[in-house]
Amino acid sequence: MAISSVIDISKLDKGYVLAPERYDPRRGRLNSSGPCLSDFVNVLRDQVNPSGCRSADRFLVLDTGDAHNGVVKPNKVPVDGSSIKSAKKRIQPAQVVISRLRPYLRQVAWIDPGLRDGKSQNVELLCSTEFFVLGSADGNSIAFLAPFLLSPHIQSILAASQEGGHHPRFNERTLRSLPIPKQLIERRSALSEQVERAVNKAREAYRIIQESVVAASELR
Repeated sequence: MAISSVIDISKLDKGYVLAPERYDPRRGRLNSSGPCLSDFVNVLRDQVNPSGCRSADRFLVLDTGDAHNGVVKPNKVPVDGSSIKSAKKRIQPAQVVISRLRPYLRQVAWIDPGLRDGKSQNVELLCSTEFFVLGSADGNSIAFLAPFLLSPHIQSILAASQEGGHHPRFNERTLRSLPIPKQLIERRSALSEQVERAVNKAREAYRIIQESVVAASELR
């Protein structure tokens, strides 16, 4: 069934944006007087440019495909500074990343400390600039945001908010405006602990599988 809406010219976004996606009525769910995502996080923009990277520097770089359903996939190998060919964003454990590109791919992850296991602490964590990087605004865990951002309700808002035909993206304003249910806020600590335990277990499972692959390759 077709969806339509009528917008007065005075209600058009700055620059008189005419993109129909911008006025999708399903985005009306963002008009909430309650708490929203920006009350709990800072959207971080600390970038590293190729010109500032030295060959001696070591980086672990996450692309959008490395985050999925709350977890960063394994087997990322550190690279030297000469391999950095485009701008990246700095990330740290305990942050949450979400790709603005094609939200239906569910490229969301809590950055767990285990991502550094087996790697030098001098290795710096970077990610694609397609990620929004979220840091806690009050010092408390924001791991609970990973399942929140993956929930059907929020996924439907992000899907309705994406703009662009070839590379559909949603913008930062949409992300910052996502409404946080009161019940979720009340369960924040417990849900964050649950997510952290689950991601840590997933990291351990990845490690065991990798060790098994190595052991199997030696049996000839």
